[in-house]
Amino acid sequence: MIFFVYATETDQTIGGSLGLADYSYFFVMKKFLPALERLGRVIIISDLASLDAHFDVARVRGHEAILLSFTPPQKTPLGLRCPTFPVFAWEYSTIPNESWGNEPRHNWAWVLKSLPGAITHSRFTVGAVRAELGAGYPVVSLPAPLWDEYAALYHPRAAAVHGADWQLDIAKGVVLDSHALGLQQAETARTAATPVFDEVPCSVRLGGVTYTSVFNPNDGRKNWLDLISGFCFAFRDNPNATLVMKLAYHDTQFACGILWHEMKKLAPYRCRVIAVQGYLDGAAYRQLVANSTYVVNTAHGEGQCLPLMEFMSAGKPAVAPDHSAMADYIDASNAFVVRSSEEWTHWPHDPRLVLRAFRYRINWESLRDAYLASWRVATGQPAEYLRMSRQAHQTLRQHCGRKAIAAQLKQFLEKLGYAPKYRSALRIALEKAVIVLRRLRCGMR
Repeated sequence: MIFFVYATETDQTIGGSLGLADYSYFFVMKKFLPALERLGRVIIISDLASLDAHFDVARVRGHEAILLSFTPPQKTPLGLRCPTFPVFAWEYSTIPNESWGNEPRHNWAWVLKSLPGAITHSRFTVGAVRAELGAGYPVVSLPAPLWDEYAALYHPRAAAVHGADWQLDIAKGVVLDSHALGLQQAETARTAATPVFDEVPCSVRLGGVTYTSVFNPNDGRKNWLDLISGFCFAFRDNPNATLVMKLAYHDTQFACGILWHEMKKLAPYRCRVIAVQGYLDGAAYRQLVANSTYVVNTAHGEGQCLPLMEFMSAGKPAVAPDHSAMADYIDASNAFVVRSSEEWTHWPHDPRLVLRAFRYRINWESLRDAYLASWRVATGQPAEYLRMSRQAHQTLRQHCGRKAIAAQLKQFLEKLGYAPKYRSALRIALEKAVIVLRRLRCGMR
């Protein structure tokens, strides 16, 4: 079977799109590729105009083929001969069932009815789709299969919760460090000048109990103001607690500007607050994951949350709520659960701002208490920390391991009349080698 896969961003364009609408779909697509290769040949499509020609060739050669479009439904291509399945994230209680601006595609219910099925990333979203389209609509929850990529960072006997000091190197970026910027003392904080936000090679020394969060500071759904204020009030007089915020946004001046404003506004505090803006290569990011004590999320809603899943796959317990997609893998066995409650909101891409769905309001006091409880475990209950670490690692294996996701996708497609087949690792490797050789031969010509 052939899987055509498509996302609006490519390797060449994603660098300039970080933090913009739907940029994360590209990374989700990348995470899916190894699992898809277990079931068939994968062809990445960058030009949709050529897709039906590729599809016709595949059919002539006797191959089944489908398109997995890693896009929200309003951006999913319609009218193709190739059967098309949107692969999308959603974190609200209802899906859009109205159109606006003379564009019927904004009505997700209308789009999904015209397609043979859909793939999303949580039971929460499956419920929202079926509440609108009926219990029989073919939709499945398949989280991004990323566990295998981060599982090697888990060490079951790693008792060094505090860890030795280590250095995070940023190839090109900015580090805002509350300790280096003098935000520990009221007088210094009041007079602190705005730092220069020029991206240069830089590094920061870290150690001790470290709480890490990865988010787009321009996305209000991430609710990072609660994240930083809850931390500062919980650990105001504790110089050994560190919060690292890895920012994912293309505009350095904007990202650093709003983070600096909040960091200075909350001062003075003796705990250490660090914002990192800039590119982390694979080794540096894995080092950040491996050396963190906890991963933190305070979002109003999540379609799946790749960073949270990555850190937990590596055995990092969480401080997070258990709503929306996180309900599938966050519980008291692997996280310090932050209470939340429903509040009215609008669909994020609806310019009318009409109230049509619920999101989740974080209980700030519960967040502060979760920080304090996690500190007590990290510093005084090593056996409990290791138990939670092991549980996070195991839960995410069941939730987003490649083997599990490939099996679920195979079952879903078989119910719809397709017949993907498991392929050996040797066959996958040989096909990749043939592709490389063909490219080399073309280059020599």
